[in-house]
Formats: sequence, C-alpha cells, structure tokens
Amino acid sequence: MIEILLATYNGERYIDKQIKSLLTQDRDGIDEEVRVLIRDDGSTDGTLDVIRKRLNYYRERRNDLIDVKILEDRVPSGSPAANFMKLLSVSAADYVMFSDQDDMWYRRKMKMTYECMKEQERKYGKDTPILVHSDLSLMDETGRKIADSFYEYQKLPKTDSLEQLLIQNTVTGCTMMLNRAAAELLKKAPVSEMILMHDHYAAVLVAATGHIKLVDDALIRYRQHSGNVVGAHQAGGREEYKLRFDLGRDRFLKDMDKSYRQAGFILKRYEKEIREMKGQETVDLLRDYSNLIMAGKLERMEFFQKHGIYKNGAIKKAVQLFWC
Repeated sequence: MIEILLATYNGERYIDKQIKSLLTQDRDGIDEEVRVLIRDDGSTDGTLDVIRKRLNYYRERRNDLIDVKILEDRVPSGSPAANFMKLLSVSAADYVMFSDQDDMWYRRKMKMTYECMKEQERKYGKDTPILVHSDLSLMDETGRKIADSFYEYQKLPKTDSLEQLLIQNTVTGCTMMLNRAAAELLKKAPVSEMILMHDHYAAVLVAATGHIKLVDDALIRYRQHSGNVVGAHQAGGREEYKLRFDLGRDRFLKDMDKSYRQAGFILKRYEKEIREMKGQETVDLLRDYSNLIMAGKLERMEFFQKHGIYKNGAIKKAVQLFWC
C-alpha cells in the first residue's frame, strides 16, 4: 500500500485544491492500493468540513476513488513535525508520502515517485532504507507561479550526500516518499530530537543508513506565503541578502548548533544501524560533526575544509566561513 500522510491545521483556505490534487492522482500502472490518511491538529476553522464536502462530491461521481481515512484524534500535537510523526506512527503501509495542506500535486507526482522508488529497491533491496524526493515549482498565495524549479531558484545542488545534508537540507518533506525500511527507522525517533524539522532529520538518517534519490522534475506546486513554517527565498537575490543580514550572527550560530545537536541525536539513537549499513567512517563523520558544538572557529573551519562541508551558494558559504 501507498499511504499519503496529510497533516492539516486551520487550512480551509487552500485545502480543497490540495484534496482535489491528491484524489485525482494518476494511478495507471501502480500495483499498490492507495490511501490518504488525514490527521487534523485541532483546527478551529472549517478545514475538516471542506475536506468532507469534497470527499462527498467525488464519492457521488467516481467509483474508483482513492480511499481516504480521517483520524479522529484532534488533540493538538504542537507542531507540523509532531502532526506528521503521529500520522507515521499509525501507518503500516509499504510506502509513505508526506503532504502539506496548502500545496498542489501534479497528477504525475505519485506515479513518478513510486516508479523511482521501485527502481531504487530493485537496485539496493527492499530492506535498505530509501527516500525518494523531487524538485518542486513555487507559487504565491494566489496560485501565481513564482518559479519553475525550487532547485534553480535556491541554486541548490542536486546531490544528496550526507556531507551536504548535514549542513543544508535539500530534501523537501512534501515531495518525499519513504519505503517501509526507512519509515520504520524514522518511527523510532521522538519529535523532540527533530530540532531542524522532520524532513531534515529523515534526510540525514536515510543518507547515513541507506540511499536517497532525486526525481529531477517539479512534481508539486509549493505555496509560498506568510504562513509557511519554512519559506523559500531566491538565492543571490536582494531578499536573501536582507534576510541573512537581519537574522544576524547569533541566529546563524543557533541554527548551526541545532544542526550539530540533531546529528548527535541521530548518531546516539542509530549508531548500530549506521555502522552496520555504512561503516565506521560514517559514524566518525557524524560524531565529529556533532562535536563541533563545543569547537572553536578554527577547528570548525578545518573540519569544513577537510570534508568539503559547505552551504551551497556564494552568500551562504561566505556567511558560514565568516560567522562559524
């Protein structure tokens, strides 16, 4: 089974279009049952009413509608990551996908992601943790397209090495699919250890134990607006200069400390699996990176140079070296 985990909270403004995009996914050639599993995090608006209205509309008109289950647990979890992890904890599907409430999936998203996942499993085996993710296009609050490619907009590398992911996440949660092996690993982690969001945690974890594969195609439209928990700013643009200046060195160092701490949490919880799957060298890399939280600037710069661990883009790299 493929299960789409949809986390909602006060999303009545956009949820209808997202539900439509999920329920009309191209399933031609997919030999798995598909289900959308929804958990609302205690919305105070009409989010669930909008969802049920759209479901009733399709149920009256389609015989092959994707199965949808709404979890009755509406006790607020406190964060999007916690909401997603609650969904993951009750899923027993072979493959799970994560869905935000305000985006729109292109019809080909599930099919292309699934086909890529099957290719990776044939190559590495189903017992290997595998994460597949994709590029995405950007739109504003009104649905107007901002950029065709998130990777080009942010000038991100299309590689998913552990070294790169430690310091800069390039895996967007709303684009990813995990196989059962990866999902079961991720389930072991409490949300309290996901201090840089669940998608970054998942990306580092799978890179350290298995394999990550990018589908180099924009498979969703990501809605960029003031309500985003994590936003996208054009790399090298005026807005990025201003953002990094306004945040300042203290914020930068706090974010880096979170990165070091999260790597430490992953190593402590999964050291055995990491050693068995990727070897002692990967264990040592994670340990040395996590220990940078206690290191001085010179030691940090030497580590970054030794392993080639830099944020992508001239501005981000300069900030890293100047402020580390």
